[in-house]
Amino acid sequence: MSRRLSVVSSALALGSILTAAFVPPASAQFYDVARSSIGFALDAIERSPRLLGMGGMSYVGDDPQTRITLWDFAASPLGIRDADSVSTLRIYPGTSSYSDLRDLDAETGTIERQDLAGRESRVGYEMWRRGTRRFAYGFTGNLGYLKVDQIAGEMTERRRTLTQPTAMPVLMGAVPFVKSERWSYAARLFYSGERSEDQYQALVQTSHGQYIDQTGTQLPPPELFTPTDYNVRSLGGGLGLGYDRGRAFKAALTVDQVQNTISGANEGKRHVSRTDEKRPYRRGQIAMVGRVGPALEWGVDGRNWSSSSEEHWYFTISAGGGVEPLMGRGKLLERDEHGRALRARVRWTRGPVELGGGVVTDYRKIDITPPLAEDLTSLNHFLNTITYRLGADSLVLPDSVSRWESEQRSWDAGGGLAVRVPGNRGLWGVEYRRHRSMTEQTTSGQGPLRRGWDLRTGLDYQCTPVMAGRVGYAYRWDDLDVLTEQNEYLGHVLTLGLGIRPAGASWILDMGYAVEWQRADFGGPMATKSCRQQLASMLRWAF
Repeated sequence: MSRRLSVVSSALALGSILTAAFVPPASAQFYDVARSSIGFALDAIERSPRLLGMGGMSYVGDDPQTRITLWDFAASPLGIRDADSVSTLRIYPGTSSYSDLRDLDAETGTIERQDLAGRESRVGYEMWRRGTRRFAYGFTGNLGYLKVDQIAGEMTERRRTLTQPTAMPVLMGAVPFVKSERWSYAARLFYSGERSEDQYQALVQTSHGQYIDQTGTQLPPPELFTPTDYNVRSLGGGLGLGYDRGRAFKAALTVDQVQNTISGANEGKRHVSRTDEKRPYRRGQIAMVGRVGPALEWGVDGRNWSSSSEEHWYFTISAGGGVEPLMGRGKLLERDEHGRALRARVRWTRGPVELGGGVVTDYRKIDITPPLAEDLTSLNHFLNTITYRLGADSLVLPDSVSRWESEQRSWDAGGGLAVRVPGNRGLWGVEYRRHRSMTEQTTSGQGPLRRGWDLRTGLDYQCTPVMAGRVGYAYRWDDLDVLTEQNEYLGHVLTLGLGIRPAGASWILDMGYAVEWQRADFGGPMATKSCRQQLASMLRWAF
């Protein structure tokens, strides 16, 4: 149980706002949490390499992938038909890396110590066939590979590798037997296959430092009970109903049901430990977008989700030849989750000037309830009685399952200004954003309380009739926990981009690259330094 709680609390401590992501109806159980923990957050920039090259702006920039529509803004399948005027195929290859270093005193002097590292390769895809009478069909999804290394002891690292293929086929059209074409329906299916594997290795030490992203001596897991490998299979679908009043107003209501089957394992030559859980998610979404006059666009997206499940455990270990093995099985815990999220955006355009802004709020609550004390199949009862078994005193035991509750509240808000370059050769923009998140847990009380802000600016300039160049910069300040000291960090982000749009061609290519240097904003020569890089691209065909 301790490992599961540490993963969840780590993600909550970083204040990730996953509901701002452009994702299918159910978030990945481990993959997205691991991504967010090292700053590879899901956001609109993944679908817009152009804006990534312009400093990472997302509220202004007049980009086709970040428009205020039911699909680009709210990810509602009821907006697929109106998201473009032709059938399209989009592919989004990308990669990211992260490294966190600090100075460490050693016998030979000051050396480097790498505490966290990550690398991801990811390919997203969308293909939509658009027809008449609001009819459209197609699919979207992604293929992802992620590796995260982090310190697990004084000279030990935990290396986690995760894979995540997802697919979401969608069918939408006008509601049958209704004369008006203002009403439309959408049906979608969702599949995800997720795998997470943990390995423990010794740190690699050289004369220059201690590193965790290199191949060290493999070590056994800290204990035999807690799973090191997880498989998650998600299958579900949903239905939606939409109403279209033209450019003035569009609305969409969708309801989804997704079943997540989560299997954990920790297996060795003499032992087997497993956990199993079926975690269903029920989610509803209401999205509305529209215009007021010729200049003002707006959008609102509200979501609500809930889940209730039970997790079960199984453990066995050989006690030697001719001796009955030590084993047990039963109920591990009950888990309840519910949450809600609200997103809103507004955009005003008049001549060469564009103003935009938005806000995202998120609330999430998770309750863990252990089995009753009289439940003889519970892990707690097994741990309480295992010490009476001869030959079992050398086992390293996990924490018992206790009552645990976590609540997270977060918000992110910002606004920006963009102005077209004279001669309509390009666009310059600037954005300011703030964020705040608070986590409360029964085990640790209030905190962490995270807050921060950033300032972004970027330029898109049409160098030739075919090629556009982009450049941008962002300055960030982040306090990971206001309630404690020495958690403040400063970041500088430099971005570059390239766009190719041949005249008369049916394809376009956009690429964006960002590199961030971050350092601690508190004194001391041992302060942390980190570097994060992101490369995103989009290839679009019209057919």
